[in-house]
Amino acid sequence: MTLGKEIFSMTSSLWRAPRALVRCAGLTLAILTTLALLAPMVSVAAGTAPRIVSVDVSGNVHVPADRILAVVKSRPGDPFNPQLVQEDLRNIFALGYFADQVPPLIRQRPDGVAITYRVIENPVITRVVFTGNAHVPSDTLSALMDTSVGQVLNTNTFHQDVLKINSYYERIGYAGQVPTHVADLNIEPSSGVLTMKIQEGLTVRRVVIVGDPLLPPALILPVLAVKPGTVYSDEAKSKDVDAVKALYDKYDVILGDFEGGIDPSSIDLKAGTADVRYDLTAARVGAVQITGNTRTKDEVIRRELRLRPGMYITNSALRRDYERLNSTGFFSKVDPQVKPGPDPKKPAIVTIDWNVTEQRTGTASVGAGYSGGLTGQGLFGTVSFSNTNINGTGNGGSIQLQRGSRDYLASLSVTVPYVGKTKQSQKYSFGATLFANGQTNYYPIYATSANGLISPTPTGTSAPIPVTIFPSQAQAPIAGALSTSTARSAGLSMQIGRRLTDYLRASAGLSVSRVATQTTVPIPYFFQSGQPSVLTGPTPNPILGGTPGNGSFGINAPSIANINTGLPYKLNATTFGVAYDTRDDVFNPHHGLNLSIGTELSGKPIGSDFTYSKSTIDLAKFLPLRKAAVLALHGQVGTTTGAVPPNSLFTFSDQTVRGYNQVFYGTDIILGQAEYRRPILADQKMQLAAFVDELGFRIRGATPLLDPFTNRIVGYPGKFSYRGDFGLGIRFDLPALNLRTIRIDIAHGSAGTHTSFGIGQSF
Repeated sequence: MTLGKEIFSMTSSLWRAPRALVRCAGLTLAILTTLALLAPMVSVAAGTAPRIVSVDVSGNVHVPADRILAVVKSRPGDPFNPQLVQEDLRNIFALGYFADQVPPLIRQRPDGVAITYRVIENPVITRVVFTGNAHVPSDTLSALMDTSVGQVLNTNTFHQDVLKINSYYERIGYAGQVPTHVADLNIEPSSGVLTMKIQEGLTVRRVVIVGDPLLPPALILPVLAVKPGTVYSDEAKSKDVDAVKALYDKYDVILGDFEGGIDPSSIDLKAGTADVRYDLTAARVGAVQITGNTRTKDEVIRRELRLRPGMYITNSALRRDYERLNSTGFFSKVDPQVKPGPDPKKPAIVTIDWNVTEQRTGTASVGAGYSGGLTGQGLFGTVSFSNTNINGTGNGGSIQLQRGSRDYLASLSVTVPYVGKTKQSQKYSFGATLFANGQTNYYPIYATSANGLISPTPTGTSAPIPVTIFPSQAQAPIAGALSTSTARSAGLSMQIGRRLTDYLRASAGLSVSRVATQTTVPIPYFFQSGQPSVLTGPTPNPILGGTPGNGSFGINAPSIANINTGLPYKLNATTFGVAYDTRDDVFNPHHGLNLSIGTELSGKPIGSDFTYSKSTIDLAKFLPLRKAAVLALHGQVGTTTGAVPPNSLFTFSDQTVRGYNQVFYGTDIILGQAEYRRPILADQKMQLAAFVDELGFRIRGATPLLDPFTNRIVGYPGKFSYRGDFGLGIRFDLPALNLRTIRIDIAHGSAGTHTSFGIGQSF
């Protein structure tokens, strides 16, 4: 056996016990030889042991003699004891500096015996060479060892060095693969070069994917760091865990559990190879918990959730459930938490805990105000109450009363977003509103050229005076005289919705109402036949008589229904629509799309006095930008057929076209809006906005076209008129009043700057 092999046998004995016998082979032989030499001497003495006269050591070149003699128990003057000599030989060999021992030289002296222990030193280390260490640098391994260049090789120290090397490899993730990471060693006695062959780990023969991965192995294997031909380690496995998680995220799946490593049954120590077995499991829902709610019933929350026990958990599904709960408006905070599941032995089966913080859903208000001008509301007061989550059921209701010197409003509404208790019935929703409202507006009047009257009649005259609300020439209105226009309506509207998918809904509705309008002027003025008023047909000549002619809303047009002054009419209509909504937040969306297509039909078959249709396409798209900013785009196209009653025209106020304080009307419209929204607070409860609006509108077949902003007739029959604006705005929440997104916009239009106030985003 070479010296290197002998040392390797001794170091390997730490893991392979049978080789410990080899370690003592030389020592045993030396002891047996010594006893054979001593036997005659002892027998001559016939039971009287000679005295030891001297004890020394020979053969040591680098190891000091006193270091060796320090472990020798045989002392000069002591009786010679063969067993003690045997123990001395073992102690000397146990120092670790010697490759072999020669039997001690025991010589007779006149007064006793002299003992000389003979040793053969291990070589002096001149260089340490590592092979097979691909991942750990040789400098690192050398730093772990106490064995160093210039020293006599000490097997005891080297044993500890091997332990340190093994411990280091185990610490960095190579544990449990091989009995020792020092697979072999050799030391050349002549040169003193110590060569250590390192086996860091087992080479991967193949990788096997088992369990419930959901994704196919062919998709998983290419992203792994552990591949056939590579050396397995826990570090490589850790990289695989991260890579697989990233892969699952890419495919919108959550990884529930990742176990595995070297397959013990596949280990081939002779070849140094093994199979790697990864047990992957996609996360599934084991249970769904609802916590934090004190008013809202559990079933109201659960009906919004789509992730249920047994289903795979995807990031998009988890996010969509969060968005659905957040969009109810019942909660100020929604916090989904993924917790260990019901069975601790199955970590991939998890519990989703929806922790919610409820907010007030009922609001009551009392207010008063004043709006001046000819088209203002005058002095008015309001009382209202609303609750979007009555008794925690998710049903909503509202009552609103408003009374002023020029208008009144009363409405009672109820909404049931989920009808019934069964899965099928809860695909339907229901809403109804009972309403009554009225409004009075005042408009200036102008003298016409009829009967030669170009200017106002002198004060005190009693002759009938024809007038118009639109001057045909550049002239001043009649002083002290105004036209009075009133409109009132009362009725009931109902709507039933049907969920086709979580994003797509269809609806059908019916509204039944009575409407009446009237425009009058004080005596002696009258609207000449063919001269329309703002909202109704002309008042007949009080002296000459006559039948009111066609024309309303200040325009003679076949697209505007002829309404006789003051007479009530039945306005019944059916509505049909579909809506596709993927917004993440209905109050303040950051991404998603909201598309609605609707049609309103009115005609004789449903008891209406009007026959018309009104169709609309409305689309809003929200694009997330950096730093939580949003680019919001909105477009709307609307058209009508038949003769539309004035109160069913498309109507746009300063809530839409924010640079104007006038209302715009049309039978056909085109609207485009763009808005950049960016939060200025970390909690996103305050935003700045920059926007642009562009509206195109027309009265189909109108002769001429009305410009509602200036109350003047402009343009050409049937042509579109356009109004645009741009501006800046601020949005903020008032949690104490349960108000989301109070909006203040300052916009510049063609006639100047206007400030618009509202609740909620403009779209």
